[in-house]
Amino acid sequence: MFSAQSSPQTRRAYSRLALLLAAVAGAVNAVGFVALGAHSSHMSGHMATLGESLALGRRDAGWLSAQLMASFVAGATCAAVLLDASRHRPRGRHVSALLLEAVVLGGIGVGMAGSVGVRAPVFLWALAFAMGLQNALVTRLSGAVVRTTHVTGLLTDIGIQLVQMMAWVRDGLRGEGAAGLWHRLRELPSAVQFERTRLHVGLALAFLAGSTLGPFLFLRHGAVTLALPCAVLGVLAALDVRLSALPGTASSAAPGR
Repeated sequence: MFSAQSSPQTRRAYSRLALLLAAVAGAVNAVGFVALGAHSSHMSGHMATLGESLALGRRDAGWLSAQLMASFVAGATCAAVLLDASRHRPRGRHVSALLLEAVVLGGIGVGMAGSVGVRAPVFLWALAFAMGLQNALVTRLSGAVVRTTHVTGLLTDIGIQLVQMMAWVRDGLRGEGAAGLWHRLRELPSAVQFERTRLHVGLALAFLAGSTLGPFLFLRHGAVTLALPCAVLGVLAALDVRLSALPGTASSAAPGR
């Protein structure tokens, strides 16, 4: 996505794709918590819960967390297998992973609609599987620059990049005074050095938007709310076919990315 070989048009297109996936992840994670009582992409929390339960001798309490981590890893593994199998395709290399996630989320929505009030662990397993699949997909797609299912890394990167931005402004001020400061600040929003900063801020806001909209709709319309992220994934699959024909996209699908 952000390699030197990628054109600005390609980077913008894949940035939009990542923003939509972050919104999907926020919605799925929040709906899972509201409906089932657990987050499906918060693996750090589940690892901590497992450790705490083992330390306190309450193995049953950490069993669900262990299952969710295993499901997340299974989803990431499945995505890697699908991406490796399709790496030689000239178009639509990520379609199979996107559509599989849509099918999984759709199946969860149907199952939850038919089991109102039931908090079956299988629904959480499937949600964690979908989030692991999506995280691995975006990690490979972006060359490990972007994550869409959690924001810890995003917020860390934003903090680091804010210091870099201040240093960039400071370095441009040498001997220029107030006029130089104004000129530097005007250049900042479009400075290519901070393309990733803008994307990371956008991803955090997209995750927040999904986390807000998902529960809002779920509390009013129930499990049918999951049809919305499924529709977004279907659109992204179609978009991926179109993006595959753009100049500079070959590097994003190279082995090892």
